[in-house]
Formats: sequence, C-alpha cells, structure tokens
Amino acid sequence: MSLSEMIEYVKGKEKTLVVFNPPADSTLITDLREYFATQNVTVTGKQTSSGEPNNVAVLRLNGEVLASVPVAQLQELLAGGGLRETGIGIDDGAYHEILQHLKETTFTSYDKAEMVTISHEIEDRALRVNGGRLLTGFQEAWKLNDQADRYERLATQPIDIHTFTVPGEPVEIDGITHHNEPTEEIKQSWFVVFDGDGDDSYKTALLATEQAENQFYGFWSDDPEIVDGIGDYLDHTYLKIPP
Repeated sequence: MSLSEMIEYVKGKEKTLVVFNPPADSTLITDLREYFATQNVTVTGKQTSSGEPNNVAVLRLNGEVLASVPVAQLQELLAGGGLRETGIGIDDGAYHEILQHLKETTFTSYDKAEMVTISHEIEDRALRVNGGRLLTGFQEAWKLNDQADRYERLATQPIDIHTFTVPGEPVEIDGITHHNEPTEEIKQSWFVVFDGDGDDSYKTALLATEQAENQFYGFWSDDPEIVDGIGDYLDHTYLKIPP
C-alpha cells in the first residue's frame, strides 16, 4: 500500500457520530463538530418521528455500532469534564467510551506550522523512549538541512534514524542514514514514523501529502497497525528490506 493509498485507507475508516433528537435550539451538533474537528469523524443530528431514542448519541463505522452514550456525557466532555485532545492522539488514561474509538487516528488539513509541531512531538517521543527507529520524509534536502541541529541532537541517542528526500543539496548530518530517492512520492510526502522501539504503546506516525504550497492533507496516528504499515512500506520500497 503506497503512502497515498495509506491516506485513503485511513480516510475510509471515517466514523459517524449520530446524535438522536437533539433540541431544535441546541448548539450541541455545532459544538461537537468543533470539538472533533481534527478527528476522523462526521457529526450529524437525526430527528425521528417518534422522538425516540432521546438524548442518546451513537458512534458508527460502516453501519456497525461502536458505542452508544447519553448526550449528557458528551455535554460533560464539551464542558471540560472529559479528556483533552493533545497534539498526538488523546491523553492517556481511562478513555471515555466514544473517545476510545476515536483516539487512534486523526485526519485533517495542516499548514506548515502545524506539521512542524506534530513532527517535533513525534521526534520528542523517540527521545523519551531513547531507542527504536525513526523514519522521516522531508521532501527536499534543504528542509532536512534546516533541521540539522535538531537531528544531530537526535542522533546522539541510540535511535536508528533514516531520512528521505529527493536528490538535492548535500546532506551531511552525523549519525543518521540519509536516502536520496528521485520519486514523486517522496517529493510530495511528509512523514515521521516512530516504531516505539517495539512497544505498541509508543508507536506513532504522521503522514501527509502536499496538496498546495505549504498545505498538507493526511493524518497522525497511534494505531500500531497503521504505524507498522507505513514503516513496512518504506522498508520494502526504499530500504529494499524483503517482506
């Protein structure tokens, strides 16, 4: 599965949160859409002729019910009584029933500043784990060289770092393995993939393609299957590691 196909695959996992019979004058649907704006979920309201069920929200994926909760729990979430969203996934802890099904993937549009912030959070996670493998795609060599100081610091730790760009200016950063790949995929893709040093709870990845100058579309995820899928594709396609 190519990098663009992986983005489409994750997009295809979009869930639907249906709030049944919300009050006509309520801002609940709008508020929930704003709250989950960066999650891979569509929020809708549905009025039934019977008015039942009342004050219930249902999370679905391809018609399958994943969770059903009282609207009061969602209102508590909006009021700040629930869990907070962070840069990568959702805070660790005892997950709200619906958040449990939404924590794995985020799908949105990013500008360059947001991409840099998320990338740095993943790199910082690798530093905290102090091991494992980090695969990063910068598109152009000059973008990697602009981050040379940061990657030289990362390389002082026992992290196996592989960077990818299309051929361009020389990359001379001690402690990393750089790959010049003259492909359109590498030119268009920004990715940061950390394998958690083999621990699923630390695996995380960002993957996006450039849709316009400094505008990217994609996702970040803590789902081990998705993280491993991106890593395996890069291994087989560019590092020539057999499946």
